[in-house]
Amino acid sequence: MMTSLFSAVSGLTTHQTKMDVISDNLANVNTIGYKQSRVSFATGFSQLMQPAEGPVDGRGGRNAVEVGLGTRINSVDRIFGQGNFENTGNRNDLAIQGDGFFVVGDEQQRFFTRAGNFQIDADGSLLAAGGRMHVLGRLADSNGNLIASSAIEPLSLPFGEKDPARATTEIRYFCNLDANSSKKQSYAASFAFMENGIPANRSVELNDLDQATAQLDDGDVIRLTATRRDGTTVDLAFTYGTDGTTVGDLIDHFNGADGFNGEGDQGSQLTLDASGKLILNDNLAGASETTISMSFEDAEGSEASSMLLPTFVNTESGVTGSHTVSIYVYDSRGEQHKVELNLTQDVTTANKWNWEAVVDDGAISEINDRLTGSTGSVSFNSDGSLLSFDGGPLSFTPPQAQPLVVNLNAGTVGTFDGITQFSSPTTTIALHQDGHAMGVLSDFTVDNAGKIIGSYSNGITRTLGQIAIARFANPSGLTLSGENTYSSTVNSGDPLIGVDNGNVNQIFAGHLELSTVDMAEQFTEMIIAQRGFQAASRIITVADQLLNEVTQLKR
Repeated sequence: MMTSLFSAVSGLTTHQTKMDVISDNLANVNTIGYKQSRVSFATGFSQLMQPAEGPVDGRGGRNAVEVGLGTRINSVDRIFGQGNFENTGNRNDLAIQGDGFFVVGDEQQRFFTRAGNFQIDADGSLLAAGGRMHVLGRLADSNGNLIASSAIEPLSLPFGEKDPARATTEIRYFCNLDANSSKKQSYAASFAFMENGIPANRSVELNDLDQATAQLDDGDVIRLTATRRDGTTVDLAFTYGTDGTTVGDLIDHFNGADGFNGEGDQGSQLTLDASGKLILNDNLAGASETTISMSFEDAEGSEASSMLLPTFVNTESGVTGSHTVSIYVYDSRGEQHKVELNLTQDVTTANKWNWEAVVDDGAISEINDRLTGSTGSVSFNSDGSLLSFDGGPLSFTPPQAQPLVVNLNAGTVGTFDGITQFSSPTTTIALHQDGHAMGVLSDFTVDNAGKIIGSYSNGITRTLGQIAIARFANPSGLTLSGENTYSSTVNSGDPLIGVDNGNVNQIFAGHLELSTVDMAEQFTEMIIAQRGFQAASRIITVADQLLNEVTQLKR
């Protein structure tokens, strides 16, 4: 009889413990980074009333007779499942996706937490909520490289720290120069030569043209006056009979004249198109002063002759392809200097452009010996890739600053990673220069690998440090240390502390990990605990009644 009482008492005790755990879970339903706990029961001792017997002499065996003596707490486990994230938008709030822990404390004592609601104090130190413990990690050097050391230390953000000016050493150019940006100047006759209403060809006699209103006689002159590409004047005469009588003879005479065709580069060519119109094209593309006009002169002493000759309409202006791109560079004091690169297509050499650099709109120039390497050329392969970039580096000494040497990088020879030349619009830009002015640390962000990226007022970003992440072989072996922190134990294993680089754990800035407590589940467990407690209490009540009956036997 007394056994049942003590078994029931053990049931009351264990269910009370279960209620304690449930109440703790529900109390922390809104605690950042909280991990819920779970109680596991196990049977207690048992009283062997009769041992088991095996089969013998034809008789069957018999099971042992034993009576349990109640229950006990087997374990209280903390379930380290991933909690949901809340988007706070606060740059100081961090959440871990994975099984890691933030490391807080100082260089002597370390604690571990999933709560990332951090704070920054007046010294720029990154602190756990409450401000008592530092967030630990690895600091970076002045170049943004993490210090190669296994030790971690309190992280501090040096607000107001100056990032010194850096002189530009390279300008990188990118994209395309239009291969067809240079154009040949051309003219078209205002009307076509016709023979009986049909477009004339080269073999048609001039007197058979519809434009010959009175037959031409030997000695009649068709005169061509023009200016060549370089602006020099031309005055040529075609004498009918002496120089020929056909349309082709007229064209060949003018094309063959040195004064008209020139030495090739400055000359032009007359052709006859399928419609019977005379077309004049410069021999080369580029800026041009070419003009043309034709007139008829009747020879003296012959019968009157007459011929209508066209005027000429400019159908294409001669253009030399050019493109200007500029960017600001910085000297050793952080002063800006405008570098303007003027590219001009070389119309005499295929796939070649010439360039000239102008600094500060000419304020720094070769005249005062302060600018060198300011001219050169860039050539391309037939597939549009870079063949060579000649000239440079651009060198000058800004006032009151150290000499500046700037390499002009047009890309890798034989590739398309810089400037190219295709028959597409010109889009070449100065993509990047590596200098900057002095700046002050004004803001920061944290990336998924836990790197703290500082933003300076000059637009430069630099790694300031990296938040340490700890992992354990058995996280459930950790013990609570208060303030949302845990301490390692012999059963949790030693912490593996390092910088994860996002391989296993990822850090999300502007988010907090919520409690993993499921209220519906906890209230269900509460009902179960309540019923278990009630059942144990009923056992005591009934056992008491039975004992009462025993005491009444004397009556």
